[in-house]
Amino acid sequence: MLPSHLPIHLKSEMYILKNLPFIGFLSACFTSCQGFVKSNPEKSYAASTMELMKLLEVEDELVDNLNGYVKTLKMKFNLMERSLIDMSIEHREMKSEYESYLGNPLNSFRLIHRLHTSWRKWYQYAIRIENNALVHIENARLMRKMLPTSSDLQQACRGIHDLMSFYDLKPEELAAGNLAGHSQPETGLTAYDCLALGEFGVQNRKDDLAEAWYNLSLTRFEDIFDKYQVHKAWALLLAKNKQLTEAFHHFENKPEEIVASNEVIHFEGVLATKQNCTAVIQKPSRLHCRYNTSTTPFTRIAPLKMEELSLDPYMVVFHDVVYDTEIDGMLNSSNFGISESVSGLKSEVRTSKDSHIVDSKTLNERVTDMTGLSMEMSDPFSLINYGLGGHFILHHDFHEYTNTTRLKRGDRIATVLFYLGEVDSGGATIFPMLNITVTPKKGSAVFWYNLHNSGAVNSKTLHSACPVISGSKYVLTKWINELPQMFVTPCMKDSNLHLSQIE
Repeated sequence: MLPSHLPIHLKSEMYILKNLPFIGFLSACFTSCQGFVKSNPEKSYAASTMELMKLLEVEDELVDNLNGYVKTLKMKFNLMERSLIDMSIEHREMKSEYESYLGNPLNSFRLIHRLHTSWRKWYQYAIRIENNALVHIENARLMRKMLPTSSDLQQACRGIHDLMSFYDLKPEELAAGNLAGHSQPETGLTAYDCLALGEFGVQNRKDDLAEAWYNLSLTRFEDIFDKYQVHKAWALLLAKNKQLTEAFHHFENKPEEIVASNEVIHFEGVLATKQNCTAVIQKPSRLHCRYNTSTTPFTRIAPLKMEELSLDPYMVVFHDVVYDTEIDGMLNSSNFGISESVSGLKSEVRTSKDSHIVDSKTLNERVTDMTGLSMEMSDPFSLINYGLGGHFILHHDFHEYTNTTRLKRGDRIATVLFYLGEVDSGGATIFPMLNITVTPKKGSAVFWYNLHNSGAVNSKTLHSACPVISGSKYVLTKWINELPQMFVTPCMKDSNLHLSQIE
């Protein structure tokens, strides 16, 4: 045992000297992997015991500097706290007998003066940074040059992994401070240490080792936000290895206060698509099948077969609304462009081929007959082909523009999706928040509103195209713009909004 009265840097130096043979091997491990990263040869902490000793001195300086900064803040805090006590006493006296208190003109004057002048001074004092504090902040900034770089951390992680390989050590042993039979619990690794070693394992394709470190990190963290860092990293690793169900369980641990990153949103979409596409979620319909004869005058003499699926959002399936001759004409005249890559990289968002076809007056008029909406300003028809495994992960069709852009361009008020052929297996369109599955049927079309009548987006319209297992899937999409519909579907304030949205 080292004497308790020794300064921390002397204790650390004596500890290093006591364990010099073992640390010598550790340094050798670090030195052997210098080629792994490019770092400054004059300051490679991980490659030399002497450099590590210098790092202890740097830590001493950092601790002293931080202590000075804390002392400065405490002085400021104590002064404000003492003044607040005095002010609170007078404030309580005023509230207990405010009529007699304010009946004295001197008290009234002091109250006005205090709120006008004193509180403003305290505000200015509170937000002001003291000169002493600025000195400590500047010292901390200058000392950053003396700290280990990311290359040093990489080398240190590599050294730990080499130790594990050479001595057949397990992550659990190192995390508990057990080094080749020498137990020193006080040297055990923290949750952040384990997380860093797990991330290094991922970078070096040692996935089993990374998962072991992630698990140890989880057991050491107590804060739910810290735990989610590990869950997120672990989930992305599992998703990369196509273990989607396991990854989904880790993503479920996200606290509500955290805004998901784009990367997480993407993988959550992939995972949710897989989960919902393999589930049977067709809900029993208590709605109606009927002939639509009311949207336009033409439907009175040529009614459309319509099956209601949902009232919020309003969603229906039309049957036999596109003919075989029209389908053959579109498929034979279209040049499909591949949509499975983004900037040359394969995308897991959408794997399909699509083609924008020349807008057909007949089809546009038919969509108007189906929906009662104007086709002005709407997107052109988009013809999409999903082959083997072709899919589109969970997404919304609305753009959710800013107000300025939306006033000029308009959002997508509704979507019409025509099915141009049968699919042998797979390829359904799913709406998991509505518990609805629409199976492709040649000649049919599903229509739904993306926006509430108030103009607010309807998040329940989240949907996905499940992967095609066997066969080929052809769909024709029409996105309808909201701006020309102002007299057809007038905006009604708060209509169809949930209480949470109104508030």
